[in-house]
Amino acid sequence: MAHPTAWTVAQLTDLHLLADPGGYYRGVNSHVQFQTCLRAVCSADPDLILLTGDLGHDETWAACGLLRDQLATCGIPALVMAGNHDQPQLLRSCLARHASVAPCGVAVGNWLVIGLDSHVAGCMGGRLSAVQLDWLVGILRPHPGPCLVALHHPPTAIGSPRMDAIALEEPERLLDLLQAFPQVKGVVFGHVHQAWQQQVPLPLMACPSTAVQIAPIQPSAHPDAPGWRLLRLEADGRLHTRVMRIVHGQVTPDEPLTQGVPG
Repeated sequence: MAHPTAWTVAQLTDLHLLADPGGYYRGVNSHVQFQTCLRAVCSADPDLILLTGDLGHDETWAACGLLRDQLATCGIPALVMAGNHDQPQLLRSCLARHASVAPCGVAVGNWLVIGLDSHVAGCMGGRLSAVQLDWLVGILRPHPGPCLVALHHPPTAIGSPRMDAIALEEPERLLDLLQAFPQVKGVVFGHVHQAWQQQVPLPLMACPSTAVQIAPIQPSAHPDAPGWRLLRLEADGRLHTRVMRIVHGQVTPDEPLTQGVPG
């Protein structure tokens, strides 16, 4: 049997689920919109679903339970991480039997997908402890294949005063660390409720929310539509990515395929 030469990861973020599945977050039913996005993602049959934080808005067990039940209907491995609206202990207690919970690494083919926990109790911004950064070095060093890193808070300024004020503290600590490992092919994050990316110092990519969006810094064909990011991981280390949106009930690509550099 031929071995696969590429794998697919779907990133969904900033779900802002509520304990009441009929409740509204900023004027939208976040549960229904997440269901719609997840249904489209599952139909594409990715190898891994990345959930990069702000999964529950009201920090309740019931909201986590709604997420758990929706992931169970999909049956695809998931890696979840806490955002500023989450409680890491709650995510772990509710979801640990159904998903991998950051900080951890998940093998996807010859790739290693690493989820980090940037949650800081009582803060909108994020932080990575020295202990977690040491753990990251320890998991990167022995892995010879390509790696993708994920977290909730952006490890760089995106050009939005509102969001840059509550980004990751001391992001250079993370970026300097990652640049020492050429097998790291990209970093994906949430928090900013919009599609955004840049290629230096390494590919950095934000994802639209499945709920509501914030005015985009970079042009987008459908800036107000809920969406997700698809990532195609090639065995040779190349990374391709495309943002998808739900527009008038239809799955619609939001940007052309973007190719990274070979590993």
